[in-house]
Amino acid sequence: MCGRFVLYSSLDEIVRAFNVQLVRAQWHPRYNIAPMQPVLVVRYEQDVTVLDEMRWGLIPYWVQDFSLREGIINARAETLHRKPSFKRPFASQRCLVVADGFYEWRKSDHKRIPFFFRLSKRRPFGFAGIYDIWHSPKGDVFTTCAIVTTNANALIRPLHDRMPVILSKDAETLWLNPRTPLIQLMDLLRTTLAEDMEGYEVSSKVNSSAYDAPECILPLSRTGIATNST
Repeated sequence: MCGRFVLYSSLDEIVRAFNVQLVRAQWHPRYNIAPMQPVLVVRYEQDVTVLDEMRWGLIPYWVQDFSLREGIINARAETLHRKPSFKRPFASQRCLVVADGFYEWRKSDHKRIPFFFRLSKRRPFGFAGIYDIWHSPKGDVFTTCAIVTTNANALIRPLHDRMPVILSKDAETLWLNPRTPLIQLMDLLRTTLAEDMEGYEVSSKVNSSAYDAPECILPLSRTGIATNST
């Protein structure tokens, strides 16, 4: 599961990290990105690496009537090759959803306690993503995306049994390449090792998507799970 995430790296840092050749988006640091909001993605266009903006919440191209308040935010890795909503995007419309970290919640006494997770190397990374282009009945065009999820690692499992697929640098290139065989793509959708990540409890202010500030990712002194952070 991935329902909120963070991207605070600068545009220059993102361009360098993903070897972007064409920039089509602007960005400012975001600390509480929620579904149906704009996100930054990297994709290939005629073998050029493009940094673009999409709306988070996939609308399949074939849908006739769809509320823009809705959208598929996560796509299970196990069903990408067969589910109608994902099959075509998986085959030909793949992207990297750029992030620095993401949130997951623990339920306790009817409360939702947020935790922030990131790579131990503390660098921007790409979630495996798929996208589609939907034409509304009014003629508007929306490019929307979903984040691919897989089984959670030992760090995240106490909170949730799913986590987003974080691609390695080698896997990013293969995921974006339109010529990569589908069977090889499926093999890329692995669980990130727990020892390569760190996580800690953060303020409950994160629970509100309206709260978007650097304080979102500051650690609290108490924690309910073991972390790999130093």
